Amino acid sequence: MSVCRSLSVLFLALAMLGFGATMATAQQRPVAEGVAAIVNDEVISTFDVRQRMRMIISSSRVKPDEKTLLRIQQQALRSLIDEHLQLQETRKYEIKVSQQEVDQAIGRIARQNNITAEDVKNDLRKAGISPATLEDQIRAQIAWQILINGRYGSRIRVSNNQIAQARARLENSLNKPQYLLAEVFLESPSPEQDPAIYQGALSLIKQMQQGAPFNAVAQQFSASPSAAQGGDIGWVHKEDMPEPVQKVLDKMKPGTISPPIKVPGGYYIIAMRDRKDGTAPMVVNFRQIVAPAGTEKRLAGFMKKAKTCERTETVKTAIHGAFANAFEDVSLTDLAPAVRVVLENLQPGQWSKPSASPKGVTVFMLCDRHYAKDAGIPTDDQIADQLINTRLAMLARRYLRDLRRDSTVEVRTK
Repeated sequence: MSVCRSLSVLFLALAMLGFGATMATAQQRPVAEGVAAIVNDEVISTFDVRQRMRMIISSSRVKPDEKTLLRIQQQALRSLIDEHLQLQETRKYEIKVSQQEVDQAIGRIARQNNITAEDVKNDLRKAGISPATLEDQIRAQIAWQILINGRYGSRIRVSNNQIAQARARLENSLNKPQYLLAEVFLESPSPEQDPAIYQGALSLIKQMQQGAPFNAVAQQFSASPSAAQGGDIGWVHKEDMPEPVQKVLDKMKPGTISPPIKVPGGYYIIAMRDRKDGTAPMVVNFRQIVAPAGTEKRLAGFMKKAKTCERTETVKTAIHGAFANAFEDVSLTDLAPAVRVVLENLQPGQWSKPSASPKGVTVFMLCDRHYAKDAGIPTDDQIADQLINTRLAMLARRYLRDLRRDSTVEVRTK
């Protein structure tokens, strides 16, 4: 990919802030416009860049200063280049997105904001933005998603073992602190660009501290798949995040935003919305058998034969006067300390050692041990969907990276 120097920030700042008398109306494209970039012989005009910048500023509600405008300019141009690459690729597979699909997507945006689709377009026009700018962005997103799903969706398989491993990791983390996080990931294509990306991150943090909504900033600036959800990644454990982020989480408080965090490939900005200690309750299913005193040998013989909790019910016929009690989904913390210690040291299907008293002999079998249903563990289908979506996102990023590498992109000066 060949890249020249970027457009003049001053020119774009004047155009964005309305100081230029030559700004075109949002309803029609100017007759003569400069060339901002050429993507495999397709032109991106300076008008296109200004329109995208207007939309970023309007939706993220940032207050443009020189540093922020530079970041917005870079984001706008990069997004337009990527969308041209995506649309060029989807055209190879004859993927077409109808106006109806675009209108439906705008309708969803409108419903999320409790307004109509026409309100969305009118708000864009009031901000000096052609509705076509939003429509072009949505069209590229839909076409790209169709291509990614068609190309990779049928190839991704998630095994039962992978689901079990993911579930085990979740369960092992339940008693550890959890964090409700949102993220902005600013991609840095090369180490040489790290200083500029870092300064851009500082500028965005300043804008958010002054009132720009984190979710709106994430939607426009983040390179993470979570950008579509305003950067929201829900409740996570520290181990779910990259190691540099883990170190910062321990120092953060709910309601705060992190400084830029360097990770391979870019910088994270993390918003901690809430945190909670790991207090997921462990529950058990078990059987208690009580046999009369003097029946220890017969009970030992019965225990050798009864290998499952279902078989414990037969103790009533095997030993006269003996009975079995069934306990289902009992929290370990609700049990007497002596019983809790016994059950904590058993494996499912294992008997405890008999405990004798003047009234008889007591023995326990553990049926299973698991976390309570309200502990937040997803279903197997939800875990499978998460694994598939993570792989699809990774493959989509790799696909786009290859398109950038194999394409001819020239970014021109004004």
